[in-house]
Amino acid sequence: MNLKKSLKDVVVLVVICAVFATVLAAVNSVTAPIIADRLAGAANEAYLVVMPGAEVFEDVDISTYTLPATVVEAKKEKSGMGYAIKLETKGYASGMVIIVGVSSDGVVTGATCIASGETWGLEKELGEKMVGATADTIVDVEAGATSLTINGYRAAVKDAINAATILGGGSVDIRTEEEILADNLAAALPEGEGKFTEMFMVEVVTGVDKIYAADNGKGYVCVIGEEFIGVGANGTALGDSANKAVAEAAAAILNASVVTELDVSEYLNSSDRNIKRIFRSIESVSKTDSGNYIVVAKVTGYADNMIVKIAISAEGVVIDATCVSSNETNGAEKTYGDRFVGKTQEEAGTVDTISGSTMTTEAYKKAVSTAYGAIDIIETPAEGGTENE
Repeated sequence: MNLKKSLKDVVVLVVICAVFATVLAAVNSVTAPIIADRLAGAANEAYLVVMPGAEVFEDVDISTYTLPATVVEAKKEKSGMGYAIKLETKGYASGMVIIVGVSSDGVVTGATCIASGETWGLEKELGEKMVGATADTIVDVEAGATSLTINGYRAAVKDAINAATILGGGSVDIRTEEEILADNLAAALPEGEGKFTEMFMVEVVTGVDKIYAADNGKGYVCVIGEEFIGVGANGTALGDSANKAVAEAAAAILNASVVTELDVSEYLNSSDRNIKRIFRSIESVSKTDSGNYIVVAKVTGYADNMIVKIAISAEGVVIDATCVSSNETNGAEKTYGDRFVGKTQEEAGTVDTISGSTMTTEAYKKAVSTAYGAIDIIETPAEGGTENE
């Protein structure tokens, strides 16, 4: 090896890297201010757009207020019409910048997105749908939509309404939905130490909307309507709720549940094409002692493989469904499973797809159909499939 030549090559590479770094820094120093100026210009124009009739805005020092974390700037309309709030939030991607106008009585006068990294462009059309919304009605705007973009936009508009209330001298709870949930869970079961996981239901539990398990094994929190009821590891509910017995019964069912994974490898070696096709899409199949099935299926959505977990009762009704892994871009798969809960095999096939998320939601429906198909084969193997090799 020629040591001198090697050292020379290293020195040359270091010099080249240094030159490139200098050039990039120089380019950034030129382009960054231009980008910032363009964004500022767009914001100034947007302030007038989101509050029709406004003429003059005054800057508000937001550092003296406790506002939602998404708020980055606020201006007050000089005549008292209200406030224009600039927010930075996250949809599918981070960096979605929205300007929202809120009247002095808490009504959205306009909203517009001036920057984003979203992939579908939904944020460009949502502003006009927000006009007229209040803190109480914002949840109904685009109700039922599962897009991360729409949910992020809607949450930002709610933050703007709350910020305007605070800037106007009012008082409002600015905690996020996640923070409110965490506080309620911690209050219901202090022994859970503030760490809970929403349970994937594999047993039929009536009278309870959701159940969260304490990560440390100290019990559960049952959500019934707006009430959070803690149930300790000993199965006794805390407090004197009228729903105490319902929560205790739910906890007893969960504590008694036994799940066993089944060996389904034989179906992959079946001479029946239909059986092999179905089980090639199956990651695992488990069964509870009560006769319920838990199927994990792999399907192809818009982006790539989606892994969907479905629990189906012994009576053939969907107990729970959730997407455990995906690379989808619009987030529809995150809550789409809720639409299948309580549905039979026939009813599950008629669940509506979501406009703008057709490939994702159709793939989800295929996962549920595959789960039913696998169960049918396991329950009646002699009748499974009709197309032989």
